[in-house]
Amino acid sequence: MPRAKTSSTTKKSSSKSTTKKITRKKPIKKKAKPVIIDVISDEDLKNEDLFPELPPIDKLVSLEDKFEDKQANQLSKDNKDIDQQKKFFSELVTEIKEKKRPINRFAQVDQEENGRVKRNVSLYRRLVWKFLVLVGLLIIVVSYFSFSQLTIVISPRGETLSETLFLKVSSGTNQETSLNDLEEKSISGEIQEVESVVEKTYQSTGEEFMGEDIVGQVKIINNYSKDQPLVTNTRLLSPDNKLYRIKNAVNVPAGGQVEVAIYTEKPTEDMAIGPTTFTIPGLWLGLQDKIYARSDTEFTFKQKIQKYVKQSDLERVRLELNDLLLQTAKEDIVSNLGKDQDWLYQSIEPATIEIEAKANEQKDEFVAKAKGKIVAVTFSKEEAVKLAAARLNLLIPDDKELIEFNPDNISYSLENYDADNHTATIKTFFTATMSLRNDSEIIDRSQLVNLTAEQIDTYLHDFPEIKDYELKFSPSFIKKAPGLVDRIKIKIKTID
Repeated sequence: MPRAKTSSTTKKSSSKSTTKKITRKKPIKKKAKPVIIDVISDEDLKNEDLFPELPPIDKLVSLEDKFEDKQANQLSKDNKDIDQQKKFFSELVTEIKEKKRPINRFAQVDQEENGRVKRNVSLYRRLVWKFLVLVGLLIIVVSYFSFSQLTIVISPRGETLSETLFLKVSSGTNQETSLNDLEEKSISGEIQEVESVVEKTYQSTGEEFMGEDIVGQVKIINNYSKDQPLVTNTRLLSPDNKLYRIKNAVNVPAGGQVEVAIYTEKPTEDMAIGPTTFTIPGLWLGLQDKIYARSDTEFTFKQKIQKYVKQSDLERVRLELNDLLLQTAKEDIVSNLGKDQDWLYQSIEPATIEIEAKANEQKDEFVAKAKGKIVAVTFSKEEAVKLAAARLNLLIPDDKELIEFNPDNISYSLENYDADNHTATIKTFFTATMSLRNDSEIIDRSQLVNLTAEQIDTYLHDFPEIKDYELKFSPSFIKKAPGLVDRIKIKIKTID
């Protein structure tokens, strides 16, 4: 150190100049007073008025060395001055060191402040990120309630509505029908009474098996000069030795021929042969080639059936005769009153029927006759259609509408006729199709809040009025109903 060098030089100079031994006293170090340091900002540190610019430390050290050399040179002259100078420079060095300490302290303060700033920035950064996350979640929640929407498009099912309406017709009346008074149900029309008579022959359907038979005809040919009589059951022999007989006796003239029916004693299906020539075994052998039989058609195998009248035949005839009476009356009405009007017919009283046969009587056919009085009724179909439409409007619920009603499909029948009052009751049967209205509130939207697509499917499945439906979520990736009822829309299609 320069300080040690200076001390050595001083000792040598002192030994040459005087023999007196000088003992250097160690400088008394003063205790440093406690310094109170206020933490100030970097901007305050830049203020030159608070902290004046100090000379460089190396220059201060060189200056210290110079002063020590000067102290050594003057030591021989005045020890007191040397002690004062050493004291002065010691204090100066101490002061310089004291001046260095604030600079280091400020650096330490800066480091502490930088650490605090870094910690504060990290804290602020975390708070900012948390804030941003909360804002994002809030935006998502607000967007969900503001923009999420569910639209349910429903295809309604057509429901068939059937109804029966009774209309009262009075002959010669032309009453105005009030649609608001459906209990009246009276319409204008016309009533005619017609007397009808029919007669018809019917076949018996009862059959009794009497056996089997071969049916056919042969021609007996006589090429001889004399007539040839043949008795009943005369034998005929076919080329394959099948035996037949004639049913009746005949006399075949010379050079002529006679046709006669045949039969066989053992009728079987193989006896039904085709056209062929027969010999007559009962004749003299010399005449068999001149007198013989020939068939031009095939024999037929049949079962012998005896026809008789069954009880069901009689019942069937009675029903058919009633229908024939109505048909005859219809033809008379149309021919006499015109074809433009539609008439309904009914028997006023049971018809008088005569059948020329009894049950189980053996007859192939029989004759039946019937006589009766028929009533014919016609009415205004326009009025009937209005009444039917009004009736349907009363039956259709408020949340549904009529989508199809064809007046041509209304069926009419004459239910009853009062001959005393000359009034008839017409039974009308009609059908229509109805479906949900477009503004129907059949679905409670509050029941759909926050439901998933599967839960909505289960809920809508319980409505028989719904044929099909489509769920439209918005945004499409959300498969859950909104939490607000107003964000759920119901659209009902119209059936074509």
